[in-house]
Amino acid sequence: MLEHKGYVGEVVYDDEAKVLHARVINSGPYSIANAEATDVEGIEREFRTSVDVYLDGCAELGIQPVEPVEISIGS
Repeated sequence: MLEHKGYVGEVVYDDEAKVLHARVINSGPYSIANAEATDVEGIEREFRTSVDVYLDGCAELGIQPVEPVEISIGS
């Protein structure tokens, strides 16, 4: 799991494409940000960038971003 500014990302590995994919999982029914990279450092960086781009875009447009929903991780 990844976390940035309250948004939690789930990472999955695509064995066929050899790529890591991350998506926000605590933004309601729709993921507000997605990321892709080939290594751990890259997916962490791209996830943070994706969330920041979303938040910056909302600010530019003068709209309220979807707030992250608190979720339970682990047991």
